[in-house]
Amino acid sequence: MSVSVLKEKTKQKTPASFPVRRMDYEFADMPKYWCNNEPTFTHYFTGLSTLFPEGESYFVRSVRALRGQIKENEQLDRDIGAFIGQEAMHSKEHHAFHLSAQQYGLDPESLEKITGTMLKAIEKTFPKKWNLLVTVGLEHYTAVLVVEMMKNVNELMTDETIRNLWLWHSVEETEHKAVAYDMYQYLYGQGLSAYIPRVAIFTFSIALITLMSNVYQVMLMSRDKQMLNLKSWVKFAGFTVQAYRKLVPQFFSYYRFNFHPNDTDESEIVAQTKIKIGLSPEQSTFIH
Repeated sequence: MSVSVLKEKTKQKTPASFPVRRMDYEFADMPKYWCNNEPTFTHYFTGLSTLFPEGESYFVRSVRALRGQIKENEQLDRDIGAFIGQEAMHSKEHHAFHLSAQQYGLDPESLEKITGTMLKAIEKTFPKKWNLLVTVGLEHYTAVLVVEMMKNVNELMTDETIRNLWLWHSVEETEHKAVAYDMYQYLYGQGLSAYIPRVAIFTFSIALITLMSNVYQVMLMSRDKQMLNLKSWVKFAGFTVQAYRKLVPQFFSYYRFNFHPNDTDESEIVAQTKIKIGLSPEQSTFIH
């Protein structure tokens, strides 16, 4: 047997480290205010959600643009394939959620289009390395947020289908949180020349996503004619202050020179969340 044939057989037997799950949620009966029964909470998370379809498509393009350079690392290549599969499903399901939300006249799909326009402009301006770094940084941002989602925030969601959407997404973000980072490290190393652009692009990315998510919340509140609902704004402000006291130190861990996404272990909360939403082996397809 030739060496090339042996390598190909070995590669075929190398599965990804995590599965791609085929989900198909139905959102038709969702209430108008499905998070804490409040417009501010609901519109914040809807605004955040509108970043995902175009954002995760951008993530997929950023890793695909450089994937050809990591083919020798078979495990990483398979994990990138699974990462692409998971992100594609997230885009699909969040888009379906936004279409269902049209029934309340809030048009969250229009915010997806704004996100897409902005990200395509960034993609054209940035070199491939920087586009990958936007993905790396925002994967860390998301990985921090989803732990809080699994631990606490999901309890505010009164609609079971929307809660399950966010929890399924949270599980998978935790599963693939290190893939883009490992790809960057494999391609560009761990020295100062890799560190400086990593933290610089992260600073840009976290500022952008914070700005966009807050602007989208305000736009949705305006469309819903709830801008002067001071009681709801006060409740959301209290929630935000409490949440960010916990989140900010974790976001900033990214600035450590020797940072790695797997420095933290979320296996226990992920296991609990899988049980909570009934994820079973039948819902998992491993990439081989």
